[in-house]
Amino acid sequence: MTSQQDNITALLQGMKSSVSAFEQTKDRALLQQIDSDFQRFAQLATLFLIAERDSYYGFFLMSMTFRTNYAVSSIAGIRLGEYPPVFETNPLILLKYSLKEILYIFCHEIDHVVFNHPAEMVKSNPEGSPELFELFNYAADASVNDMLNNEIKQGNQFMQAPRGIVTSEVIKTKFQLPFVLPMESYHYYFDLIKHCEDMLGDQQQDGIAPIPGSEPGGKENGDEREGEGENANDSSQGDPADADNVVTAADATGNISDHAWTTAAESGEPASESAEAMAEAVKELLNEVNDMMGEESRGLMPARFATAVARANKPPILNWKAILKKYVGTIAADKTKTRMRLNRRQPRRFDLSGARESKTLKIVVAIDTSGSVRDEQVKQIFNEIFAIIARRSFELTVIECDAVIQRVYRLQSPNDLPDHVEGRGGTSFTPVIEYINERRYFRDALLIYFTDGYGEVSIPRPHTYRNLWVVLEKVSNLSVENPHGLVLPLEE
Repeated sequence: MTSQQDNITALLQGMKSSVSAFEQTKDRALLQQIDSDFQRFAQLATLFLIAERDSYYGFFLMSMTFRTNYAVSSIAGIRLGEYPPVFETNPLILLKYSLKEILYIFCHEIDHVVFNHPAEMVKSNPEGSPELFELFNYAADASVNDMLNNEIKQGNQFMQAPRGIVTSEVIKTKFQLPFVLPMESYHYYFDLIKHCEDMLGDQQQDGIAPIPGSEPGGKENGDEREGEGENANDSSQGDPADADNVVTAADATGNISDHAWTTAAESGEPASESAEAMAEAVKELLNEVNDMMGEESRGLMPARFATAVARANKPPILNWKAILKKYVGTIAADKTKTRMRLNRRQPRRFDLSGARESKTLKIVVAIDTSGSVRDEQVKQIFNEIFAIIARRSFELTVIECDAVIQRVYRLQSPNDLPDHVEGRGGTSFTPVIEYINERRYFRDALLIYFTDGYGEVSIPRPHTYRNLWVVLEKVSNLSVENPHGLVLPLEE
């Protein structure tokens, strides 16, 4: 055992004694001592992981600050909404675990970030359902803990799994599944259990790592575990020495599966924006850690770290709905003459009318009716379009065309859409382009052309404001060599 490990062990024993003394006396001066000792403990743990064990986790800890919070019931969590990110913990709970278990908890929280679980949780649960949140935690923990347990089997003996953690085997047993693969992504486990809200129940110890000392009888199995919990609930928040602070005791509801990630519902942000902000924070942290490492350290990293860095920096996959939403915000508006404004070109000519923008958005949707676009797909397409332009005044023109134009009509809502489209012959894009180019009305319109892609090689340039081609399958199916616009697949 190294002197560095001796120092960590001695410091941990001192903090455990302080926690025990606080639980007996409620002397808040002890909390300040615990705060100070924990900052030193975190630094020693960081150096220990970098110098002797696993720099993957040590460099992550170097990129974060540490904060104690006695008001929370979760053991630990990484706050991505602050810079640098904050590793926050309630020492009254965390210090009930052994040194190896604490290091496991540190690595557990880091791997959640590596796999982008905070952002994925928001995307999978935009309404903030507590039941769905709990199921996500089961899935995310099974993925992370299986991999950490495998590292232990491969020789990483510096950490030890707390008893009762969620694993793939726990998922199989708790949710009564016939077969569950180990060491899979959270997606795999979440898909298996996301409709199992009725199986959650109140079994707090079923698959959840209990606080040592919190169960009847107080003692936990394991040579390195020690300490017994006692209620230390007080009232409220702030400096640990403040008599009004809330102090959540070690035998409260906290457990290793209780991740206090901010949900979209709690933050007040739309789910998409909250998830995007979290993903960006994860990307920044991953890149900072990667840049901090030398080539040798990167070469020793698990493959999942390199994969996570590459995934975070991968250019986003564009989709036609996102592009349409962006276009709607930038498309030019009509100009109408008005005597209420001066003419911009000749402002001294009071006899000339000025111009103002009308707020009407013009969209023309061309549908390839050669037989490849199904009627239900057409309905779904227009549902998406109307959802995007719902807050704008708009004029939406539909052109149905196979080899020739079949119908041209206006839509005010998806309910106005005919039951079926006309055509089902061959495919030609030129009739639509010529129809648009012959009418000045479409000069400031957005053209969206839905097609399977098989048609002419060359088409006239559409005289519209912008053009977007949405292809049913692969964008490479579009036969047009120069579409004069962006080409995207119907599905991501």
